[in-house]
Amino acid sequence: MAWYAGRAWKREELLARIGDPLQAAGVRGSILTDGKADGVRAFDVDTGGGLRFTVLPGRGMDIPFASHKGTSLGFFSGTGITSPAYYQEPGLDWRRGFYAGMLTTCGISNAGAPSTDEGRPFGLHGRLSNAAAENLCVEQEWEGDEFIIRLKGTMRETEAMVENLALTRCVETRLGAAGFRIRDTVFNRGFSAQPLMLLYHINFGFPLLSPSARIVGPIQKTEPRDEQARAGRGLEECLSYPEPVPDYEEKVFFHTLGARPDGATFMSLLNRDAGSGQPLGVVIRWNRKELPHFTEWKMPRKGFYVVGLEPGTVTPVGRGILRQKGTLPMIEGQASHTVTIDIEVVDSVAKLEEVEKEARALAGR
Repeated sequence: MAWYAGRAWKREELLARIGDPLQAAGVRGSILTDGKADGVRAFDVDTGGGLRFTVLPGRGMDIPFASHKGTSLGFFSGTGITSPAYYQEPGLDWRRGFYAGMLTTCGISNAGAPSTDEGRPFGLHGRLSNAAAENLCVEQEWEGDEFIIRLKGTMRETEAMVENLALTRCVETRLGAAGFRIRDTVFNRGFSAQPLMLLYHINFGFPLLSPSARIVGPIQKTEPRDEQARAGRGLEECLSYPEPVPDYEEKVFFHTLGARPDGATFMSLLNRDAGSGQPLGVVIRWNRKELPHFTEWKMPRKGFYVVGLEPGTVTPVGRGILRQKGTLPMIEGQASHTVTIDIEVVDSVAKLEEVEKEARALAGR
């Protein structure tokens, strides 16, 4: 059944009342034309259930904008959307095109801090988010009484005579949904093993993020990345957020999460008062067998007020450091690796309490 306008509908019932499914939900394509975004292709998705989001085939099939019933969920930095033509790789220059959004994907063969690996320098977070998609496909179709929306595209990460990797992404939602699914498959098109470094930089901002918000998940152990994260009450306060702080320096924490026997786990940002007493939260679900690590990026700076909840195949300390430690994950030649992430909005006290209860159970508390 398709949920729309406050009730469930069978396909025939709803189609008797609308001329085209786009009246209720669907995808609108466009090409951005302003400033540094000029030429970037975009798809705006409306589920008809209060959730709207944008997918950028021109920027790694990432998601810059997302809102629920008119309330923004993500964070958007001052860079604005930039075309891959402006991409800068050395050191931290990747940040010049880091609009953040709800999702910036880091990878494929590099994600995390700048480092040198086997004599090759790598900048921050890799190239994937600045790769345009090819083999684009948009599907909007009925499957029984469900109206399904899918967007699919493939990004390459290839250097002649070195790596030959590709990531195919499918973003799927449906009429009436309060969430969407991301299904990524990395394929090593080459014949030698390559590093597999994926980090899903999922970002949330005001009004979802505020002093009344709290990170909730099945956390069993937390490690600060460095002394800056450990200083003061860093560990004690890593799950809560203050009002914007002038000149705040980022703090990064690595959380070990409990999971179900099949590996399923989650993390969330929950706020019982995201404005006018309205409860609001976003829950991120994935499988720890596919993405074994989780990173929290805490950045409540004045003018850059954001939290990143980031499942990944690695902790983002740098490719060279991971190789030295013997913990650099690899993907064999002609092999593939698939990741599924579900992102869902919750907007009632009862649903927030269900998430909190689930977190306690999986954490063993």
